[in-house]
Amino acid sequence: MQACGIIAEFDPFHNGHKYLLDRARASGSTHIAVVMSGSTVQRGTVSFCDKFFRAETAVRNGADLVLELPAPYSCSNAEVFASAGVRALDALGEGVISRLVFGSEIADTSVLVRASEAADSLKDSESLKEFCRGGDSYPLAVCKACELEYGKTVAEVFRYPNSTLAVEYCRALRAQAHHIEPFAVEREGAAHGSDRISGSFASASLIRSMLQNGENVSGLLPEVPDVFCKAERLDSLILYRLLSAEAEDILALPDSNEALANRFLKAAASCPASTEAFFEACKSKSFTLSRLRRLALHLVLGVRKEDIVPLPYSRILAFNERGREILAAGEHTLPIDTSLAALEQSSPAARRVSLLERRGSLLFAAGSGIPPVNEYKKQIRIM
Repeated sequence: MQACGIIAEFDPFHNGHKYLLDRARASGSTHIAVVMSGSTVQRGTVSFCDKFFRAETAVRNGADLVLELPAPYSCSNAEVFASAGVRALDALGEGVISRLVFGSEIADTSVLVRASEAADSLKDSESLKEFCRGGDSYPLAVCKACELEYGKTVAEVFRYPNSTLAVEYCRALRAQAHHIEPFAVEREGAAHGSDRISGSFASASLIRSMLQNGENVSGLLPEVPDVFCKAERLDSLILYRLLSAEAEDILALPDSNEALANRFLKAAASCPASTEAFFEACKSKSFTLSRLRRLALHLVLGVRKEDIVPLPYSRILAFNERGREILAAGEHTLPIDTSLAALEQSSPAARRVSLLERRGSLLFAAGSGIPPVNEYKKQIRIM
């Protein structure tokens, strides 16, 4: 068995994701394990598509095992997202997963590894601090400092969203799982966030927009979801929480600080009519829109700094016979089960993470206009 891992959102699962799975298989992987975001995603929103539909679609289109990456990890910054994903793959047992496969605008894995080493060494560099003091966001400051100290080739990595996430995968592998090799696949077709269709490929953001507008997307993804979350249905709920938050609520959020808390309170005092207006009032060179969205989602879910602990369990969302073989191949270092009730019994941290993920699922149901799924009774079947 030559098993690889993939960390993804699949929101929704489209042809670009199928291409990544196909490339992983063609490169020699006999088995593919995926760690996939649950009901909240890294862009700082509730997932657009149901997590069980996404997981089953992935297995029908090339994946063998899908494990849930729950809130708060799925809706945190790239470092937390990548670290938790790698932990879930490594927990399948030493030597079970030999490679982590990921899409990247820059497909030279050696350059991505060098960029990850540069990112580590730049953490306390004076040049990075100077760019941050000058008002640059942290990602932009890293890019500038990297070019100054390591040259354009390495710095170019930080100009692209998927390559930047790939850097975090490489860092997480170096810190937690030396035996798992990074393996970059060049992204095919439309760029991340692009509003153009390239052949049968389109970005997830464009597909989400087309689905909301009732446009035909059947050629862009293997399976078209019939239920999806409409963000406008959650706007008043999120706005209420933003306007009613106090300073201590904001300071307790992961990735928050006093400057952000002051911006949130100032924006709330202006009585914005929507969450978009609130974020516009907060946004600056130093605070990206994605970071603000994640903070807002954490506020609604009740995520606090102390909730960002090492991933306490892995929940199985979908699998096939090859997935069963992955599960049987090694000695698990985390509790792994289909039963959320069983996983919650493993530790206080597991109960807390489960609660946060279930809150995310309730938000998805509210935004989709459907009854909530009973997470304890959901049947996971072998596909």
